[in-house]
Amino acid sequence: MMLAPVFYLSHGSPMRVLEDSPARDFLQHLGESTTNIKGLVVVSPHWETTDIEYTNSEKLETIYDFYGFGEQLHQIVYAPNNPLWLQQALMQSLEQHSINSLGAGRGLDHGAWSVLSLMYPQADIPTIGLSLPSRLDLQGLYALGQALIPLREQGIAIITTGMATHNLAELSYFGETQHWAREFIDWLQCTMQQQDLKALLNYRTLAPNAVKSHPRDEHLRPLFIALGASDKQSAELIHDSWEMRNGNNSSWGWGMPAGERE
Repeated sequence: MMLAPVFYLSHGSPMRVLEDSPARDFLQHLGESTTNIKGLVVVSPHWETTDIEYTNSEKLETIYDFYGFGEQLHQIVYAPNNPLWLQQALMQSLEQHSINSLGAGRGLDHGAWSVLSLMYPQADIPTIGLSLPSRLDLQGLYALGQALIPLREQGIAIITTGMATHNLAELSYFGETQHWAREFIDWLQCTMQQQDLKALLNYRTLAPNAVKSHPRDEHLRPLFIALGASDKQSAELIHDSWEMRNGNNSSWGWGMPAGERE
């Protein structure tokens, strides 16, 4: 059985939707190469909740959850439909794994729409948002991802977003990428390639410079939902680039069409 793909995509700055970059080109190409998708479940690090929530609005509004960027960003509207059948499919998958969830009248924050607007600019794929529950540890997030596997069997792709390194205090338009960021990414990429789930679940103590790379780890936590939803398929590193000195855009895909990597 062919499963719809799973992604962990580093979303970067909201300005990615306007400014040329390798990461922007990658997302546009990725959307063009992933067709025949019936629906999308998207997890953003910018929607953290205590419990598990999902969007239950019929149409998902564009949330401008940032400041200090150009007004041009506020002119972008990305509002895909969130049909009842997709909400019911998600709820049923979670209920089958004894996972409780709550509906929330919410739209898409920039961690979701900035990525989706580049991949699927027509906003014509039914989309539902799933929150990042803070009460779950990494193993719990992995289990949450496993509960999403039945959705893949229905042609619904799972897109999680974040950032492979996320230390805002260490970002800069000037200077070379620092060794601590490169050491962490080398470890993360190698461990992902080896599919060493035990090491990944303990990355906070095993990975070099883990806390430096993620003072808070909300931008890496969605990766563990993707790992669970992957159904133990091999991860493909589909993009790797740097921005603002220490921001890494490593992104992974599972169940990708052959040869779709950057």
